Amino acid sequence: MRDVRTIIPADALLDWDEKLPEMENGEPKTIWDGTSMKPHPVTGRPVPDHSGRLTVYRYVNPRRQVWPEADFIIGNPPFIGCRRMRKRLGSPYVDTLRSVYGDLSGEIDFVTYWWARSAEQVANGSVRGFGLITTKTIAQSSNRSVLSRYLDPERGGKLYLTFAIPNHPWHDQETTAAVRIAMTAAAAGQGAGRLSSVSLEKRKKVKHCSSLRSKLRRLTSI
Repeated sequence: MRDVRTIIPADALLDWDEKLPEMENGEPKTIWDGTSMKPHPVTGRPVPDHSGRLTVYRYVNPRRQVWPEADFIIGNPPFIGCRRMRKRLGSPYVDTLRSVYGDLSGEIDFVTYWWARSAEQVANGSVRGFGLITTKTIAQSSNRSVLSRYLDPERGGKLYLTFAIPNHPWHDQETTAAVRIAMTAAAAGQGAGRLSSVSLEKRKKVKHCSSLRSKLRRLTSI
């Protein structure tokens, strides 16, 4: 692949001088990597494969990550709720994150840190707007304090939602379950945004066509 210098391999929220492995019984401590899956021996459905491991680190001189210059921010941050953060990320990372972002509630979901950083960038004029896919719980009381800080004019909020879908179906790769997500886009100023909702949810079944398969065989044999 050609290096076009637009992708930066780094933690999006934290920066540090050094990270050192946490030790447990003389060995580096590890946790499930949160992505490795294997088929269940009975059902065949994907289940967590705990042989996929990540090393748990402690962080020296942690601080907020500096985001590169941009006109807009778009993203799909990890869907990790507040209660699953320690299991997925390890306690040292979560404790460091909450210490560095001490101005935010310790009860917010992981994705809400992205929302807060994005809103901060728009509020100070660094970017023109942002749009994020987040957990549906972004609108619940545990996360609402972050949103109201930037959206409520009475609290000094300088942003408004230009577009929002508060409840949309999604497929969680970790739990293989159907979950609900939210989509929000925001810009500076005050205005009337667009609120959308899902009016119909229906999966379409793919029908195999024997005539199409036979045509494909003929084409591949030419």
